[in-house]
Amino acid sequence: MTGSQAILLAALVLPPAIHAQAPSQGELAPLMEAVARVAPQWAGKVDFCIADQPAVLETRNGRLCITAPNRRECMRAFGYYLRNLAGVHLSRNGDNATAAQFVLPQEPVVLPAAPPCNFAYNYCTLCYSGAHWDRARWERELDLLALCGYRYVLVTAGLEAVWRDFLTELGCTPEEIARFIPNPAFSAWWHMGNLQGEGGPVHPDIIRREAELGKFLVQRTRELGMEPVLQGYTGLLPHFVSARRAGGRVLPQGRWVGYDRPAVLDPVSTAFPQLAARWYSLLEQHYGCRATAFCGDLFHEGGNIADCNLRLAATMIQRCMQAASPGSTWFLQAWGHNPMPMLLAGLDPASTTILLLDKDLSAGHDPLYRGHPRLARPQVQRFPRIWCELANFGGRQVMYGGFPLLEGKELPGGPYQGVGMLSEGLETNPLYDALLTERINRADGEINRAEFIRNYARTRYGVQDARLERALSLLAESVYKPAGMREGGRENILCARPSLRAERVSTWADARPYYDPAQVVEAAHLLLEAGRQHHLDTLPTFRYDLADITRQVLADRARPLLKQLDADFSAGDTAAFARHSGEFLELIRRSADVLATSEFFLLGAYEKGAADRAGDNPQARAQMVQALRRLITTWARNNSPLNDYAHREYAETMRHYYLPRWQAYLDRKLAEMKNGAATAAATTSATVTNNGEAVSTTSEKDDAVDAIQQAFPTADIPLLSSPRGNALQAAQYALGE
Repeated sequence: MTGSQAILLAALVLPPAIHAQAPSQGELAPLMEAVARVAPQWAGKVDFCIADQPAVLETRNGRLCITAPNRRECMRAFGYYLRNLAGVHLSRNGDNATAAQFVLPQEPVVLPAAPPCNFAYNYCTLCYSGAHWDRARWERELDLLALCGYRYVLVTAGLEAVWRDFLTELGCTPEEIARFIPNPAFSAWWHMGNLQGEGGPVHPDIIRREAELGKFLVQRTRELGMEPVLQGYTGLLPHFVSARRAGGRVLPQGRWVGYDRPAVLDPVSTAFPQLAARWYSLLEQHYGCRATAFCGDLFHEGGNIADCNLRLAATMIQRCMQAASPGSTWFLQAWGHNPMPMLLAGLDPASTTILLLDKDLSAGHDPLYRGHPRLARPQVQRFPRIWCELANFGGRQVMYGGFPLLEGKELPGGPYQGVGMLSEGLETNPLYDALLTERINRADGEINRAEFIRNYARTRYGVQDARLERALSLLAESVYKPAGMREGGRENILCARPSLRAERVSTWADARPYYDPAQVVEAAHLLLEAGRQHHLDTLPTFRYDLADITRQVLADRARPLLKQLDADFSAGDTAAFARHSGEFLELIRRSADVLATSEFFLLGAYEKGAADRAGDNPQARAQMVQALRRLITTWARNNSPLNDYAHREYAETMRHYYLPRWQAYLDRKLAEMKNGAATAAATTSATVTNNGEAVSTTSEKDDAVDAIQQAFPTADIPLLSSPRGNALQAAQYALGE
């Protein structure tokens, strides 16, 4: 037992004369089932009790007894026990129990306080990560959320069936409904009012399976003591629905990054309460419960407000929400110019909570961005707020997070009702994810970095080794220490649409350097050395981390090499250009090889999850896979600012997508040099207005690259469903040892 654990065991003693209630067997059964799922070796050794007291861990009759005021706190306490006493590591990027011990507390351990309203998921998370989550993966996900201490969980699966029935009652034809419902991979932007119908018409089996999944998610969320957050009605309608059919004034919403947006029925219209009432009735019918929490944003990232009275509109939306579910809470995303002051003026703070999406992960900042002309939101100060991290955009696999911010005793700009995990993508950066969980479960104190890293390394790798701790500390001081507000980490230029002057992969990304790549290289070598000595390549946790850090090193090497290629081209040095082209392409091949050694970097595994989510019908399965592939490559059907926004560094995409794109491009540039035709590249440009900002993109015209991009969603490529190769050897070769 470590010194920190001894302190924990001696910390707080349970107050006397507290009597546990006698919960029904059915109330506790889901908790016992969760124990059997996440720690099957200890099934039958853990008891739960419900009592009006702080959560406590203690020993009774040779068993671990967890007493807490509700099921949610019981699950949080068990998660705390696994992490801090038992030495069990659970993550979205691998589990490890090689250092686990069933420790029985010698004295009662009272858990540190946690914020009461921790929130899980951005709408985008449910597509950029969730598009390949089948029922089994979702079951695992909900267990993780409960163990970490989340209370609210956004659930959108199943809304396809709700909308189908809602629009049928409105008089829409099956053909019109099919034009409105998108594939689940694109549903986030449908729920936010940005697009409709993308990836459709959706196969009926997908709609049926999504409805079954949604009902399961709501039921399981409630069983584990958490609360599902469902979609409130804010007036969205298909853009082709007329005012006559809707029964009120319809506000056309224009376009979002090239897509037609759904329209909005003015909430002040006399027909709105009737439609809203029917919506909430269908929610209850399809999900099997009356929700106590809702999401939904008006005019997200733009839209046409026209002369809509925002104050009255907000009042009407919330009034209908309360009529359907008295005492419910409306969660609003604070993002861009939303929520607008006039909208907030019509809301009751007692029934509203603001999700403050914060992409500034540096310490000492103002999360309300008062000095920013577009992001300033002092109007939210009178509302309950949840601080929400936003470290990942598009689900990109780049090492990034905010150690300095999460380590502090309090998050700046508080007080907050809770912490939100609202990154657009998950299944990346397990170190940062673990720190976020630690922040939630130590809400009343600072996090000791050295102690946190020591415990993390011991549980994630199953050994205590100073090299592993040093490697993680180097990462905390580099990629996990951003300076200033930025949109995610520095992307891997190997995934960019080919250009000798490429600086970023996606349109809105930040290309500024903010860390010393030498620190990441040193961390990679330390990880490799420790892995060799302890044979850690048998662990999925280690294989993921080694592949991830090696991928990051290769990405950092690509940038100066691309600048050299540009210099070779400008100088007309064909020999140097050919040599450096080979080196550049070799970086992609080495990336593919090292990524293939981890099950968490395999496109084949994720495609299987997406297909299984659709059931057995071949057409439905193909639709889900094709939508997933397009989401992580071109996003839109043609070149647009969304191209590569959600790019993925899977073994197969590196080898069969990014490598062919760069190969075709560099071959063309070399041919131009040899033929004496090297001239300024022909370009294509596009400008879109999104969230009040005009964004322009320019890319080199290249028919071969376009052909590769358009063919990929249906291309027949070799897929991996399990790891291939030796992780240590692949990383050693990739790093050049």
